[in-house]
Amino acid sequence: MQKQVSASKAPSELFDPELPTSRELMAAICCVATQYALKPSHELAVLASELANKLTAPEYADTKLIEDIAERLVKQWKAIVNEYGTEDNWLLATHNTLQ
Repeated sequence: MQKQVSASKAPSELFDPELPTSRELMAAICCVATQYALKPSHELAVLASELANKLTAPEYADTKLIEDIAERLVKQWKAIVNEYGTEDNWLLATHNTLQ
């Protein structure tokens, strides 16, 4: 069952009312990840990282599985974004994070 944001409780800063459920947010992450797989870019990596970070909001913590997935996605996308900051950007096409 999806958690609903109570009218009496303010949503967390990470919660996105345009993506009100964990399913919708996961669908957005999958779409961005697919686009990234087709044509990697720093912008898509940052977007995926931001979406993964939103998934850590308490409003999306429907199950322990969602919490675990959110944690893993945050780590993976942060690692990818950080790879863009290195001098060896030419290695990005073969990075191991998503393989």
